[in-house]
Amino acid sequence: MPETREPEARIFYANTRFEQLARQPGGVPREQALASAQVIIDELRSGFPDWLDRELLLLKEVLTRVESDLTDNASLEMAYRNCAQLQSVCAAMDYGLVTFVAENLCKIISTLLTGAEYDKDIVDCHISALLLAKSDQYRTMSPEQVPEMARGLRRVVELAKRNSR
Repeated sequence: MPETREPEARIFYANTRFEQLARQPGGVPREQALASAQVIIDELRSGFPDWLDRELLLLKEVLTRVESDLTDNASLEMAYRNCAQLQSVCAAMDYGLVTFVAENLCKIISTLLTGAEYDKDIVDCHISALLLAKSDQYRTMSPEQVPEMARGLRRVVELAKRNSR
């Protein structure tokens, strides 16, 4: 029987416009760019608590719309985007506990987007946890510093995932 050889794969890389621009000389050294970004973040920190309050209020309003009309996928998608934004911005601002709770809520909203049944108690639990996590006493904490809360919220997410199957 003749031996069949697989042809060797040929690997090639696309040369996109972005890659071409990235290879051009000039620009700002990495350390300088990071330092500049840190200055901007530090300037934004003073107004961050007000921004967070507004975003949480918006998230609550959107989730209330979802609760009143469970077929409102546009509001559900808006809630997911809002929650994901909370997660990423709070991570940049070192609000570890808010980041953790928002990440869990994103997982729950994601299950809702895939057709899971809306559970008001689960959503309300996470909204309450967000409000607690943003408070002065908790906002600089990490999930490891409040293990009971973190464990409980993780269990609730697992429950929501199981109920979505």
